[in-house]
Amino acid sequence: MNDLILHFLDVGCGNMTLILFPNGTTYLYDCNVTDDNEDDVLAYLGKVMGRRSKIQAFICSHRDADHMRGLRTVHNAYPIGEIRDPDVPGTTTNSPEYKDYMALRREIGARTIEARTKLEIGDATVRYMNAADESLSDANDQSVVMKIEYAGSGVLLAADTSFLPWKESILPFYSDEKLRANILLGAHHGSLTFFDDPSDERNYYTSHLLKIAPEMTLISVGSNVWDLPDDKAVELYEKYSSGSDKGNKIYRTDEQGNIRLVLKSAGGWSLTGNQ
Repeated sequence: MNDLILHFLDVGCGNMTLILFPNGTTYLYDCNVTDDNEDDVLAYLGKVMGRRSKIQAFICSHRDADHMRGLRTVHNAYPIGEIRDPDVPGTTTNSPEYKDYMALRREIGARTIEARTKLEIGDATVRYMNAADESLSDANDQSVVMKIEYAGSGVLLAADTSFLPWKESILPFYSDEKLRANILLGAHHGSLTFFDDPSDERNYYTSHLLKIAPEMTLISVGSNVWDLPDDKAVELYEKYSSGSDKGNKIYRTDEQGNIRLVLKSAGGWSLTGNQ
């Protein structure tokens, strides 16, 4: 068997994760290609895609501009076979990025992701732990939370979820084993909403992080006006991430640049920044 490789691209305060499955399938989870980073992003994709010339599926965690901006640019270089998302309107429906995404979605075809479903891609398992939910009013909370499992290791991508879907829609339906992940992509670019439960004025919500029990937490973030990542959120990720064998607990794209994660076919994982 070959390794499963994920590339967390440095695309500012947004998200873009390329997933190279061992059987040759390629997924892209979110996209944030801008005029400023387009050349660097395409050059990096060209370097790491190797002989792969297509992206079988684009997974849009939710329809906010910083998670699907510039997708057509990627599609022109590496044709995308299908778009998959939770089919929930985003918060930027009047933006040109949103309109271009929806037009491309109609052109190449789309499939709706449903919560608590899974699929096998070769020897890897993909779990969609969260998606559209009528009980949740916030589009961010209906983001696609995706977990990838391979050769005994796992990585969990938390999208822009707050504490709420974890408390009400994810933890009640998954065993500790299914929730456990070696690597966590922290929610919403390091926002405190992942922990801040208004109903609890004394304690931050950490039940989800205790179940995930990550060794390393990654934060996809860049220059922004919201002062992300939040200092308290970083403190909590530090506290509840056990750390790598080198003592690292958090990697940030604004500090480590493009980050490469390898889930090894023989077991274990490796994480490398500044790619």
